[in-house]
Amino acid sequence: MTDQSDRLKVALREARLNMTEASKRFGWSYDTLKSNANGSMPFSFKKAMTYAARLKVRAEWLYAGTPPMREPIKGERRPVIDMPVIGWVQAGELADASAIQELADGEQVTVDGLAPGEWFATDVHGDSMDRVSPEGSRIFVNASDRTLVAGRFYLFSLRGETTYKRYYDDPVKRLEPFSTNPANRAIFLTKDDSWMVVGRVYRSLINLE
Repeated sequence: MTDQSDRLKVALREARLNMTEASKRFGWSYDTLKSNANGSMPFSFKKAMTYAARLKVRAEWLYAGTPPMREPIKGERRPVIDMPVIGWVQAGELADASAIQELADGEQVTVDGLAPGEWFATDVHGDSMDRVSPEGSRIFVNASDRTLVAGRFYLFSLRGETTYKRYYDDPVKRLEPFSTNPANRAIFLTKDDSWMVVGRVYRSLINLE
């Protein structure tokens, strides 16, 4: 499924609810739900979170199709994933997830506890994110998850330059550092910017040896 309306209808069907039942049970506007479900009106991520909470699916899946559809059942073991390690500058060349294996330098790491996706690891340079990822940390990036959600962490690229930042869109769109160094400043996005979302960062590890 690639269309929001299709995914919403799947979620309703698997919850064994029609639109009338769902709108009455959850206090949703029937007209809005109908417009969202028939594709005449796309819905925001905020609305996706509202639907997802009641229909027991992930908002990221409902909004943009990012797998999995649901969070793993508590106690369910996620599969072990082998992923390549990509150089920091090389990450700027990741135009799409298919480039991951091409850019890998041969090093592989094995990680568990992550959802299915197109994963790679890369090592952090600089101190702009040192509150969560000090220099030398290894971060794990899902290149198939490029849906921007305020407050989440992402790897971005612009003409070969790669940066790891937190995304915010209120009151303006910007890439925020999360740093103990006050010299690090936010990058404010304009209409002329062509920053590419390489992927969402889900985990950060630091070697203490």
